[in-house]
Amino acid sequence: MLVSEINTTMGFHFDYVKTPDNLMIRWGHAPTVAVPARGTVLLLNGRTEYMEKYGEVAEELNQRGFAVYSCDWRGQGLSDRLLADGQKGHVRGFEDYLTDLEQVMAIVNRHQAPEPFILMGHSMGGHIAARFLERHPDVFARVVMTSPMIDIQLPALLPRYLLRLMVRMAVGRGLQGAYVPGSGEFNARERRFDGNPLTSDRARFERHIAMIEDNPRLAVGGVTYGWLAAAFRSIDHVATATFAGAFPVPLLMVTAGEDQIVSLPAQARFCRHVPDCHWTRIEGARHEVLVETDTRRALFWEAFDGFLAG
Repeated sequence: MLVSEINTTMGFHFDYVKTPDNLMIRWGHAPTVAVPARGTVLLLNGRTEYMEKYGEVAEELNQRGFAVYSCDWRGQGLSDRLLADGQKGHVRGFEDYLTDLEQVMAIVNRHQAPEPFILMGHSMGGHIAARFLERHPDVFARVVMTSPMIDIQLPALLPRYLLRLMVRMAVGRGLQGAYVPGSGEFNARERRFDGNPLTSDRARFERHIAMIEDNPRLAVGGVTYGWLAAAFRSIDHVATATFAGAFPVPLLMVTAGEDQIVSLPAQARFCRHVPDCHWTRIEGARHEVLVETDTRRALFWEAFDGFLAG
């Protein structure tokens, strides 16, 4: 049975599953009323995010005939946090996110969710989707990535090799649980719409801030040295021609033209090497394509619908 935590404004039914390392991971299911269903979308959100933020997207997928499953990654949303300071964005390794996803996929299978299965990931969720496909190349029919974290953008004044050296030294000194310089708790700056790098849609931006104000446990701040070290290791694994060349299913990659969070050149290189990659760039969009203005979101859904119809 599902627990009674049901948000009737968004369609997700929530419950929890325990991982092999004894963490409670929150997962959600948004069923479709379509008969027959067109399939199931496994929706993977990005760093700092939570399922409520994608209630609108789940509803739009339901309207297209897809059942939706999702989760809050360990260390964020209402899943178990990993450090005493729950605001810290932390993970030991990205393989732990794959462990979370394994548990959710087991639930999808137990529910005998309708096929075909579509994997859809935003930002860090897109990165995890790519890693998951490496383990399970025959499970999903197609993959959709929005602003995928193939690589991250770094401060222009700080050379990449120097930052990586700083991170290795910090982790070597036992500081993996400390915030990297410039990071900190979710604060007033993240609550301001003006100048934010995530979306140009004020109403959607403010809706998500209101969700956090209503439930402060959803908030996540900046990353730790441990998270950044894990991200660099996983990027080194994913952002190669060999990895992309072995991508097992058709991919729709949707790039945000004004992205300041992840690397656009890395996305382009990755897509060039994927055997069957369909690329769409949405001009003017900031990082969170699915939380953008109606006009820009319509461009995403046009690309999505065309990709799934092909």
